[in-house]
Amino acid sequence: MTKAILLAQFLRARAWWRLDSAGATAAHVACSVVSLLDAAGYARPLPDDDPAIAALDAAGCFTGGIFDPGPVGWNIVREWQLAEKATAGPEDLLAQLAQAASHHGPAVHRASLPAPAQLAITIPRQPGSADERAHAR
Repeated sequence: MTKAILLAQFLRARAWWRLDSAGATAAHVACSVVSLLDAAGYARPLPDDDPAIAALDAAGCFTGGIFDPGPVGWNIVREWQLAEKATAGPEDLLAQLAQAASHHGPAVHRASLPAPAQLAITIPRQPGSADERAHAR
């Protein structure tokens, strides 16, 4: 699966989320949903070496088989074109996401988090020595 498809899936999911979210006016929601779906359609056929896709990839946005734009990117998408009228196109959204990811992307965000504690695997031992258990059989 290409990185562009992962990005398009993310944008489509965010459009459906916006459609189901309360709070904004119907006209604002419609503008945002259409703009996000337009961006998903724009992004899907892009090659992995497209400058925006490459910048998002370099920022660590495509790890684990999903697209994660990082905390600032999530906010950009959440508020994208939530207005009466669209003022920017899909290429503008990708450019904003790439710029935000280069400064505040998931790789930067994950690097600031404490490392998880190392888990120790313990194997329960049976009482007595191995020789005692062997002779008991």
